[in-house]
Amino acid sequence: MIGILYPPSLLKRLMSGQSSFEKPAFYIAAARKEGEEIIFFSLFDIHWSKNTVLGWTGTARVERPLPAVIINRTRTNLLYVKRAILRLKQMGKVIFNQHNVVSKLRIHRILSENELLLPHLPMTDDVTYDSVKQLLDQNACLFLKPRTSSVGNGIIRVRKENEDMIAEINMLGRTKRKKVGIHQLVNIVKAKKQNYLVQQGIAMMKYKDSPVDFRVSVQKNGSGVWQYTGMVGKVARKGAIVTNIHCGGDSLKASELFEHWGWNAAGVEQKIARMALRIASTLDEELPHIADLGLDIAIDEAQHPWLIEVNFRDLRITFQIAGEREKWRATFATPVKYAAYLNRQIKARERMNRRAQNAAVAAKGTAGESGAVPADRPGAEPALP
Repeated sequence: MIGILYPPSLLKRLMSGQSSFEKPAFYIAAARKEGEEIIFFSLFDIHWSKNTVLGWTGTARVERPLPAVIINRTRTNLLYVKRAILRLKQMGKVIFNQHNVVSKLRIHRILSENELLLPHLPMTDDVTYDSVKQLLDQNACLFLKPRTSSVGNGIIRVRKENEDMIAEINMLGRTKRKKVGIHQLVNIVKAKKQNYLVQQGIAMMKYKDSPVDFRVSVQKNGSGVWQYTGMVGKVARKGAIVTNIHCGGDSLKASELFEHWGWNAAGVEQKIARMALRIASTLDEELPHIADLGLDIAIDEAQHPWLIEVNFRDLRITFQIAGEREKWRATFATPVKYAAYLNRQIKARERMNRRAQNAAVAAKGTAGESGAVPADRPGAEPALP
């Protein structure tokens, strides 16, 4: 059995048949092909003392033993979620991606240790007067981002226009412009409740005058190996500074965008796929049980890819909007295949342990039948040297 952990509000919507970016039917179909059963549940559905869960199969509520392998689709930024996942781990459960809210600055520092990735990482730092000034002196544009937020909310783009410095602040797709100085900009960020980072702006390719980046899916497969699942383009809404779908962006097939720019689509895709797999394997060395990543990658006019962001809870909707139906389904199926692989590994270890225990019991019984007296039993003769 494979568990899929949802926030309670999302699980309620799915059970009532409301539309969602999550597609339980895709998980269920993939599990059947692997000979597995799927159960969807929230942390509030766990009966800790019984080691069971009252979950949803896609059609009915049922009580089942807590699965050994759990695909985490709930955000881990709340304390009660962190504590519950730690408790599940202490019970021996495997949870991926067990931490899916990770500081963007930490990600940058981990990846910076890999020299092969350095050319693909925009300069990134804490927000201070000196760091903002240095990046602005070296670049025509920079971004200030919340370290752990999603969907592009709160991102600030800063550009030099003649002698002025203009800040464009994204609030759910709406862009607010204001003239600022560096001290004022730093104070704006400090006044917010979130920690920010500052990042070099990349001269991204454009489609119909709107910036474009790419969502790239890399996942562990049914052999426990990282695979490139697919990529799609994300096009910002006219006048917006972010490409997120939640902020009014659109999604197009990557191949169509490459052809629109006159590029060798297969060659560019292969280059990005290699970089994405290197990013995943590098993060895998530092972050426990990651297996399902959505990377945001920008490309400049020289066809050079840049990593913008790593998402540990890819909503997969960009593939659907772009009409990449097979890749869209694959983004759901591949984590299930990996979970099935882990289940097979767990069952194989359990069989080996049982065989070892049976062999030990049999050996002990044979020794007893031969009349041998264990050397550590009172009255036993000492073993000969």
